Amino acid sequence: MLLTLFGVSFLVFAAFEIIPGDPAISKLGTDATPEMIAALREQMGLNRPFIVRYFDWLGDCIRGDFGRSYSYNRTVISMIGDKLPITVTMTIISMLLVIAVSIPVALLLAKYMGSTIDRAGYISNQILMAVPSFFLGILITYIFGLTLRFFTPGGYISYRQNFAGFIGYLLAPSVAIAIPKCAMSVKLLRSAILEEWNKDYVRTAYSRGNSTMQVMYRHVLKNALIPLITFWGMAVADMIAGSIVVEQVFNIPGLGRILLTSISNRDYPVVEAIILLIAVVVIVMNLIVDILYRCIDPRISK
Repeated sequence: MLLTLFGVSFLVFAAFEIIPGDPAISKLGTDATPEMIAALREQMGLNRPFIVRYFDWLGDCIRGDFGRSYSYNRTVISMIGDKLPITVTMTIISMLLVIAVSIPVALLLAKYMGSTIDRAGYISNQILMAVPSFFLGILITYIFGLTLRFFTPGGYISYRQNFAGFIGYLLAPSVAIAIPKCAMSVKLLRSAILEEWNKDYVRTAYSRGNSTMQVMYRHVLKNALIPLITFWGMAVADMIAGSIVVEQVFNIPGLGRILLTSISNRDYPVVEAIILLIAVVVIVMNLIVDILYRCIDPRISK
């Protein structure tokens, strides 16, 4: 994990050294004189060698100091701290929706394999997997916001003012993020269940007098969840990254808005911190998935 984070941090820092753009020029404007730009670059520490700046930044990050924003002159940790609860809450709601919907639907389709229900579910899955979350967000806004008026488009409510209203407003974008992941989860779990159903241990379980429901929930589902847990682990990080565009559709001031604004303003400390945060989420989720593997199937640890 530490080696992966070190590699990600180096690539993130190096990327902004390679891509065009100068934070000093972005802050002062194109009318600034070379002397003004040079003075500001020295003040920001941008005139030092790349490798020196990287290890200084890495050392500060290890101590919990991600620097100050070039544009807002605020600490990066305080800026992210204001927006992180919004994106994390939306990701949690989306993940709960995926789990609550995908498992029973996959079990239903597997039970009625080859039937009209199964074929309808397959077609629906293919369509929903192909539709991007931001387009679903536009449809949800038009149908449930503008037409049916279940919520006010753009009427974001802060969690500091009204937590219940905050959760209620995040339901629509969470559904937009969750629907494609639900479709993928249903397809993966259905295929895994059907694959497990043809194995020898299922016949052994039947011979011991277990009913179909007992075999399904006690044996087949437990083994079929392993590939699905892998997908869910990656889906969490993908939801955080995918929420960047969805937040723009629903006018949500989360990490997505601050990330896009910081990229436009060449506010590199903010961008580097957010990308590093997403990398940490990916690595931690992979670790959790490995732990869950051992909990579900102890043979994996042998």
